[in-house]
Amino acid sequence: MAGDETDVSAGWAAAFIAGEQVELTPLRAEKRRLADAIRRATETLVSSDLPLEEVARAADDLEAVAERFEALPAAEYEGFGELATAPRAEGFFDRSPVLGRANPIAPPLVLERGEDQIVATATFGSAYEGPPGCVHGGWIAASFDEVLGAAQSLSGTGGMTAFLHVDYRSPTPLHEQVRFEGDLDRREGRKVFTRGRLFHGDRLCAEAQALFIAVDAERFAAMEQARRGIARPQV
Repeated sequence: MAGDETDVSAGWAAAFIAGEQVELTPLRAEKRRLADAIRRATETLVSSDLPLEEVARAADDLEAVAERFEALPAAEYEGFGELATAPRAEGFFDRSPVLGRANPIAPPLVLERGEDQIVATATFGSAYEGPPGCVHGGWIAASFDEVLGAAQSLSGTGGMTAFLHVDYRSPTPLHEQVRFEGDLDRREGRKVFTRGRLFHGDRLCAEAQALFIAVDAERFAAMEQARRGIARPQV
């Protein structure tokens, strides 16, 4: 990292990766299993014209599940939705819309620690299609936001995205593994600068630059506390 002597072994990203090695509780394991099943059903739903009777039967089943879930007493959920804005280096990110193994809308991305960088792999299914056979650009941007958020955490702080710029170089294919690389560029006071790249094999698909603004842990903790006061929406 240029212009800063911060120990890059610090940061939320290292804790996230280490946390993935922790043995899952039965509840977390079952939530991940449920999310995986929803992803599988979604893949078929959005990529095929299914028989009317099967669609109607599945809709009945899922409506019944939704009604059972909604009838349960409201309970506070654990974990954080975005790695870069966690107020501390502990906590689960199963809820993340990008990384979350228990969030069925997440691809999900799988993070690894490279040499002074964050590397993430993903395989985007049909639910993420933009141009025919290619990943929607909005999902590429969202993935860069998460990967570069992880990279900025190597500076040892949490931060919020102030600027994200993506240059799309070539189409990103569906159903094939792609690789994101995120680098911590430098830190200037509260400003944390990052850069990223997206590859399919050796082919460059996109590049990104992002600026994050460091926010103290107390502010994130206050946001988390405020979230607890938000009632679960009634459908």
